Amino acid sequence: MKIELEGVEYYRGLGDIAMLAWLAEGSKAGPDPITFHRTNNLDLMHLLGLSVDSEPGGIVLDEVFKVEVADGCRRPRLDYIREFLGVQTPLARPKLHLSAEDEEWAARTAGELGSPLVLLFPQAVWRPREWPANYWVDLAWKLKHAGVAVQVLMQPNDPRFHNTPTYRWGTPIPRIAALMKRAALVVGNDSFPAHLAGTVGVPTLALMGPTTASVFAHTPDVECLASTGLDCTGCHFRAPFRAACDQGCMSLYRLFPDDVLRRVLMKLGQRSS
Repeated sequence: MKIELEGVEYYRGLGDIAMLAWLAEGSKAGPDPITFHRTNNLDLMHLLGLSVDSEPGGIVLDEVFKVEVADGCRRPRLDYIREFLGVQTPLARPKLHLSAEDEEWAARTAGELGSPLVLLFPQAVWRPREWPANYWVDLAWKLKHAGVAVQVLMQPNDPRFHNTPTYRWGTPIPRIAALMKRAALVVGNDSFPAHLAGTVGVPTLALMGPTTASVFAHTPDVECLASTGLDCTGCHFRAPFRAACDQGCMSLYRLFPDDVLRRVLMKLGQRSS
């Protein structure tokens, strides 16, 4: 079975690939293993051991997401996808294919940064899913003051996050995965890095506003954190989503840095000061 991937670039669409990798891995033991067509991020495909077919054709998954949203995202996203494809394929964590060079780089970098190491991924393709930039900067400094080694990772470069204890951009995906393996925790938006971290198997905190935890239901390593301050949390872009929400999620604004800091330190086994 071949799945057609469209519009795939860094962050955009890659979270879905990381999620579909669980289905593809489970299909390898069956009679109809899943392959993919049309992606320009072969590094990620190789990392997750996914087969890429250069010939055109395949099943487009656009319709399944409409069904998921119409149903209120009540069930795991991969359940809707399996029903759409008409398969009962079990889910399995993909095996990572990392080079010795990337592993050595990650070991050296993690050693230089210190421990416990927390990786922050502040960017997202969709603005309504992005926790406010000033909150990310505040969280980074609060973690540093709490004695936590913190690294902000960006792709592409973004000056908003230069005023943080330490940051880097443009790191290839395989190296990010190798560094994740050595982290105590990853914090991200509902975006590709959180999906990758959950697939790698590192404890992950996903900051949620318009979307629900069902998108991460396939991976036990991702905990979703959202504000309880608004009833519209988890609207998944349905009413009362409105024009203002396109510029930022009001629910994410109510998930404050101190809320996230407390949860991060709890997961690290520490206490906030």
